[in-house]
Amino acid sequence: MKTIPIATVEDAPIKIGTRVLMRVDYNVPMTVDGEISDDKRMVDSLPTVRYLLERGARVILCSHFGRPDGKPEPQYSLRPVYEHLQELLPNVMVRFSEQTVGKAVEEQIETMPNGSVLLLENTRFTPDETANNPSFAKQLASLGEIFVNDAFGAAHRAHASTVGVASYLPGYAGFLMAREIEYLSKITDNPKRPFTVIIGGKKASDKLPLARKLADRADNVLVGGRIAQEWQDDGIKRRAKIYVAPDRGLDISLATVETWKPIIENSATIFWNGPLGQFDVDAKNGTGTRAVAQLVVNSHAVSVVGGGDTAAAVKDYQFTHVSTGGGAALEYIEGTTLPGIACLKQKGEK
Repeated sequence: MKTIPIATVEDAPIKIGTRVLMRVDYNVPMTVDGEISDDKRMVDSLPTVRYLLERGARVILCSHFGRPDGKPEPQYSLRPVYEHLQELLPNVMVRFSEQTVGKAVEEQIETMPNGSVLLLENTRFTPDETANNPSFAKQLASLGEIFVNDAFGAAHRAHASTVGVASYLPGYAGFLMAREIEYLSKITDNPKRPFTVIIGGKKASDKLPLARKLADRADNVLVGGRIAQEWQDDGIKRRAKIYVAPDRGLDISLATVETWKPIIENSATIFWNGPLGQFDVDAKNGTGTRAVAQLVVNSHAVSVVGGGDTAAAVKDYQFTHVSTGGGAALEYIEGTTLPGIACLKQKGEK
């Protein structure tokens, strides 16, 4: 598929005082003590936030958090996220709204200084969010003059805050969204070859169809993790050579790593989705997964890693790009049109 150029925040008519409704993905993991254990998604949104602030915009952030049952639930409040956002933006006025829409929110926005931030409460505190209710979407959109979507991790969801608001506001991609599209498109459009796909994980129902679909585009497919144990040859001839790890332990063996080594070293493009074993059980496990990560990093390939568990498994390694969206990245790679991207303006569109 050929990626259509999307208009980015740099194409948006931002002026001093412009109200920008920005969808972020602050659905960050938390410890049992209520502390944020990984703020990557928040940190990755900051270049777009700072770009808007530098131009004097009033930035209104909205995000979901967890899976509340369409009603306010204290454990899913974004207040802890707000407190951490204050730490990430020490020289910026950051405020929090206990409501997502309504008169109280509108009054807060009216009193916002230019170059400041307001984080709204969890968009999923109403069933209207996931139902993409037009009335709720219009109410949310009324808070801004321009819509910026930087929540790639939620771009595969047609919700009010990801898609609905774009019916009422001109929509642009943030820098994080644009970067995701740029690097994932290197996989989908015309990857430099040899193109190698590494597929692991334990959800065979999700990963096996993806592996076979990518085998029609790639030159090599390396299969590990639990799905390697469930792999069956369907007898269909595909472009790629497929290498299924024979290991039945907690992780792929170093013998398998040695077999895969020349393939990885000679690759020009590598896409990796899914851990190759139970890397997080204890320090003794994950040696195979880590060894593969080191090979990928040492290669000269463009290396793109899918989000979710894969990102956690290889967080100590520097790849070309690590996606912030697990499910969204998979659907994009499969060729699915993501609604949170399709609703944005195209480059050059008035």
